[in-house]
Amino acid sequence: MITVTLVSLLHRLGPRFPHYSPALLLPLVERHQGDLWLPAIKGTEVTALAQQGEGAQQLASLASGWCDFASDNGGETPELDALASYDEEMLDNLLMYWSHPAKINSPITDNLFELRREVVDEAHGTKLAAAWEQQQQARLEQLMQGARAGRDQLCFVEVESAYWLRQRLSELPELTLVTPALG
Repeated sequence: MITVTLVSLLHRLGPRFPHYSPALLLPLVERHQGDLWLPAIKGTEVTALAQQGEGAQQLASLASGWCDFASDNGGETPELDALASYDEEMLDNLLMYWSHPAKINSPITDNLFELRREVVDEAHGTKLAAAWEQQQQARLEQLMQGARAGRDQLCFVEVESAYWLRQRLSELPELTLVTPALG
């Protein structure tokens, strides 16, 4: 059976959580025999993984459906105010919860980001939500092409988006979804 290993990257949140460094993720690349996927983002994690994993492929960009963490405490609408409030509280909670690397790839983390996405979609509307869904679907199809060809997949994705792929991949009986135990 084909395995798909899905690993979250912290990218912009990385400096707040130095115990989840690229060095922790590199052994996954060294041991992997199959396709390696990296997100279309910049950062030390992606750079280190790309250098280690020759032939890494790039996942579809989520830029058209992305929503950064709110940088202030207010918005132009009640929905944006709610998003800013959610982001502030979520980051405070993650500072406590992500005390160990294994918690970053946990169902609780996925649930938090899935709820955040619901708040994002409420604040920004259907255009952003549709773009998010379309790009996530493109990523799933990229992974499935390699899986259908009989190759195991190692996929690093933004922690904010991991829940979506993890959920869809877990519904496919022809695959074994792996979340590595890190730390």
